[in-house]
Amino acid sequence: MAQALAPRAPAALSTRPRKGKARAHSRFVHFLRIFLPLLMVAVIGALAGLVINHAMRREAAANKDGVTPIRMTNPHFFGRDDKGRAYTLGAHQAARDEKSFQTVLLQYPSLTLDVGGPHPSTITADTGVYHEDTRMLLLRGHVRADNAQSSRFATNEALVNTRTGIVTGPAALSSQSAAGNLQSNSFDVFHKGDTMVFKGRVHARLNGH
Repeated sequence: MAQALAPRAPAALSTRPRKGKARAHSRFVHFLRIFLPLLMVAVIGALAGLVINHAMRREAAANKDGVTPIRMTNPHFFGRDDKGRAYTLGAHQAARDEKSFQTVLLQYPSLTLDVGGPHPSTITADTGVYHEDTRMLLLRGHVRADNAQSSRFATNEALVNTRTGIVTGPAALSSQSAAGNLQSNSFDVFHKGDTMVFKGRVHARLNGH
C-alpha cells in the first residue's frame, strides 16, 4: 500500500502553481476593472478643465479688449448750441472713460465758441472732461479764455455748457479787459462773454477814459 500511495503526492503538488497564477490573474483583472474607469474619469476631467480654462482665458481677453479705452490723437468735435451757433472742441489727446462711454477725457483741450461768428471766443485748459449726453465740458488747470473783444480771464476750473454757451466757475477768477482788471472768488459768463457776473471778494481796477 505504501508503494501505491507514493506516486500521488507529486500530482497534488503540481496543481498549486496553477491555482496561484489563477488567483494573481483574477486580482489583476479586478484591479483593471477598477483602475481603468477611474483613469478614464481622470482623463475626461483633465480635458474638461483644459477646455474651461481656455474658454475663461478667451473671455478674459475679450473683456480686457472691451474695457480698453478708445484713444484719439488731435481729435476735433463739432457741434451747435441751442441758437445754431457753431463750436469746435479739440485736444492734444482724448480717451473714452472706461466706466462711461459717453464721457471723454481730454488733454490740453481747446474750445472755440461762435465759430465763424462776429465774436468768437476760445477757452483752453490743461485737462477736460466732456459729457456727450449732457454736452457739458469741465475744464481744470490753467483755464484761459480770450475773445475777439480783447477780453480774457484766467481761473483753475470752469464748467462750459456747450448747449447754451454759458460758462460758470467755482474757482477764483482774474479778468482783464479794456475797461480794467477784476478778481473774484467765482463767476458766471453769459452771452459769449458779453455779460459776466462776479461773486465773492470782488476787487476791480477800472481804467480811465
